[in-house]
Amino acid sequence: MSLFLPSLIFKKNEIYIVDVLFAFLIVYIFINWIFLNGNVSMHWYLFLLMIPLYVAVRMMVVNEQFRRLLLLVVLVIVLIEALLGLLQCYGFISSFHSIFKITGTFFNPGPFSGFIVTGIPIAIGFASDKTISRCEKWLGVATIAVIIPVLVAAMSRAAWIAAVVGSIPVLWKFHFSTFKLPIIYSKFSKSVSIRILTMTFICLIIFALAAGVYHIKKDSADGRLVIWRASLEAIKEHPLFGAGYGRFSAVYGDAQATLFLSAKGNDTLAMVADSPEYAFNEFVQITVELGIVGLALFIWLVCSTLFSGDASSLTLRASLGAFLGFSFFSYPFSVLPLAILFIMLLALSAPLSRQLSIRLSVCLKIFVVTICWIVTVYSAYHVLPERAAYRSWKTLQLLGGTNAYRRTAEEYGEFYPFLKHEKKFLFEYGQCLAKAERFEESNLIFEEYLCYGSDPMVYNCIGNNFKKMGKLENAECMYIRASQIVPNRHYPLYLLLKLYEESEQTEKAISMANALLNKPVKVQSPAIQEMQKEAKRIKSQMIPNEDQKCNDE
Repeated sequence: MSLFLPSLIFKKNEIYIVDVLFAFLIVYIFINWIFLNGNVSMHWYLFLLMIPLYVAVRMMVVNEQFRRLLLLVVLVIVLIEALLGLLQCYGFISSFHSIFKITGTFFNPGPFSGFIVTGIPIAIGFASDKTISRCEKWLGVATIAVIIPVLVAAMSRAAWIAAVVGSIPVLWKFHFSTFKLPIIYSKFSKSVSIRILTMTFICLIIFALAAGVYHIKKDSADGRLVIWRASLEAIKEHPLFGAGYGRFSAVYGDAQATLFLSAKGNDTLAMVADSPEYAFNEFVQITVELGIVGLALFIWLVCSTLFSGDASSLTLRASLGAFLGFSFFSYPFSVLPLAILFIMLLALSAPLSRQLSIRLSVCLKIFVVTICWIVTVYSAYHVLPERAAYRSWKTLQLLGGTNAYRRTAEEYGEFYPFLKHEKKFLFEYGQCLAKAERFEESNLIFEEYLCYGSDPMVYNCIGNNFKKMGKLENAECMYIRASQIVPNRHYPLYLLLKLYEESEQTEKAISMANALLNKPVKVQSPAIQEMQKEAKRIKSQMIPNEDQKCNDE
């Protein structure tokens, strides 16, 4: 896209309110990242590349014809993606995940569903528009026919809600706006009681549909409610400017521990808690990372697009609305194809917002082009070497399965400068160092991990290292912290039990054995059965000893 940027200098360009708000949001994210984060990651470089993408698409949208052409491109890509999902559904091709049958070219059916559902309003618009060619109309019909069965099979409730949000405005425009109510109903609809009954009936239908969607995957829905409630705790800690761009996963663990240590948490919520990477609501995640100021800028940006423009642009705005509807229950901004799609829709709809009486001077155009080129070259300069490091890392993962931990740890160290932002790499590197008995170095790597994430397993690993170094109090603190972040897990309690047993802290060991045996089981497994068996063994050995001591006294 950046190859087309120089032509920006030689064109007359109008500035719209969305352009200015987008620039404000980008500058705010830069400032927020510099002062509250500062960690450079692959996600950061991809974010930088969104800037020249937005400028390039805005430059291309010179009139309605170009906008329709780009929408047609989006529709074709959505159709191809949906066809791949349909082929996966019937077993003609395999998915990209062993657990899920339908993923398209994605790794998960959630982002896949979010990508194709954005095309539904566009497809309805093309299928219903009488002013376009027959070929384009049939393309819209074919896309609808393929997307609907794939969405049903993918079982993404967020995508279903997004489909309704995006479809209703377009269907109303083309099909329902001229719909006339039956004469009998029209006659009695002036009655207040009839209106109240009608509204009650509609509300009951909406409530019934919402309850049905909720109960399809009740535990998953409850888990997201826990995430949102814990996120509110993080927002309370950093309300105005947030915890820092890209730091949701890093601060979430402490927020969830705070939730369950307070009276707000309960056993029902604890059973569905986990250690998520995302908030499963982009508006919540934006507030956690960028604060109320960042959320206000983002809402102002999207509202300037959604609630402007005429009826001819409704299809585009409905597509953007479907995307935002999906973002209420998922994490589209963390998936590169969906982030690209959002930037494209935003740039396409920018001319629909209010035009400003500002003209870009030649100097300002040159500045914009220069910034875009610098960002593109800078990101490419860092991303391309990391691609080679990622490939080598895959080989190291296979080597890590052997007992050559010292040699593997040395090779991990060679790629550390390139992959030090990758949580999974840091976790594996820390484990290799621990198995190579380099415990202090291992803990340093795990502490770096905690700058990016808050998986309780990392606290367990740090505790294990402290235990092997003889620092039992530090190990105890790490195990306790792990048990507080995700209260439904048994393993931190088991590690505490073994620590107390080996350090001959009898009372604590018996108390922990009782806690482990009485703890509700979320998912029964051989590992949990083995831990419970060990707890019974330790308890049976220690209680007789206590009885003997009492008799001797």
